[in-house]
Amino acid sequence: MKKLGSIALLAIWFTMGCKKQQETPGENEIFLEYKTFHPTQRSIAVGTTITFINKDNADHTATSTTKVFDSGKLRSGESFSYTFNTAGVFYFYCNYHSSSSQEQGAIVVQ
Repeated sequence: MKKLGSIALLAIWFTMGCKKQQETPGENEIFLEYKTFHPTQRSIAVGTTITFINKDNADHTATSTTKVFDSGKLRSGESFSYTFNTAGVFYFYCNYHSSSSQEQGAIVVQ
């Protein structure tokens, strides 16, 4: 019986230790995740740099609809930064998943 209890405790410890931690993007970050950008919109001041970080196992891009910026292929763990020096609304999407409305977003620069 004692052995069974030890195995149960080991299983619980292993399960909790392997649980993926939910991260929250920083103030000037956008995560590229499975079928979504997180968050999908940011409001920033002119001159702010936004960093797009691929938190997924699949390749993604952060591509401006007007081609103002394009990260190119971002593999898992890679990032791309862009400084917004002009006021306006900048829409972006993932080139690999452009048909997914969830993989679209906007940066509002004031």
